[in-house]
Amino acid sequence: MTLGVLAALIGVGLIVGFVSGLIGIGGGVLIVPFLYFFYGHPGWSGWSVDPSMEATIAHATSLAIILPTGLAAALAHHRDELVEWRAAVPIAAVAALAAVAGANLAVLLPAELLKLMFGLLLIGSGVNLTRREEGHAREQLRLTKPAVIGIGIAIGLLSAMLGVGGGVLAIPLLVYVVGLDIRRVAATSIAIVALTAASGTLTYAVAGWGDPGRPPGSLGYIHLVAAIPILFASMLTVKAGAIANQRMKTRQLKLLFALVFLGLGLQLVVQNAGQLF
Repeated sequence: MTLGVLAALIGVGLIVGFVSGLIGIGGGVLIVPFLYFFYGHPGWSGWSVDPSMEATIAHATSLAIILPTGLAAALAHHRDELVEWRAAVPIAAVAALAAVAGANLAVLLPAELLKLMFGLLLIGSGVNLTRREEGHAREQLRLTKPAVIGIGIAIGLLSAMLGVGGGVLAIPLLVYVVGLDIRRVAATSIAIVALTAASGTLTYAVAGWGDPGRPPGSLGYIHLVAAIPILFASMLTVKAGAIANQRMKTRQLKLLFALVFLGLGLQLVVQNAGQLF
């Protein structure tokens, strides 16, 4: 691995950690597109992966990075008493079970379909980030069994299949379905992300055990050589993101990320829809 590639991995990690703490999305929407590029340009990265496995390796590696980063962000928010555990624990419990199914399903699907789905996710995330935050404190949360099960299944499947923490889906659902106070949304979302990522990460590690198509330095489908630099760097900035969440207006930053997500998402949809259809 060249110094340039290592610097790129560390740079992505610094951004991912800060974003995880700041807006509670886990960072997968940033990690996965970078890993697509990383494995798609072996002349630059130095790592050649079978194209049919690129998406699976990228999603598994992203989820493994999200796990400790999300835990660090959740703990930072917990110390500030911002995590609504009444919502986080039951939703994460359902999501963890759904993540097992999502990870196993992802291994069976074509790489082009996974990339197309991820592109659609990015577009949806970009649109969601442009919306103004609305939410009011409620005396009682809407934590009915159908709501908890439905939200948990949606987050778990999305998280494991596409290598994201699920925060891009958890945030609007916590606001509009559960009725969570907007001040607690990012903190509660990242707690759900961390707990869900644990299940998906373990499933990817077991499912890929012994697969000859994995790149060297992998644990199951998790490419540790790429994951460790990103993870190390993300841990350096996640607390700063959590602090910034409470001290700054994030509207302009979210709009910037929205533009990036929309651009990347449209590119992935156009490229992979043509190959599938």
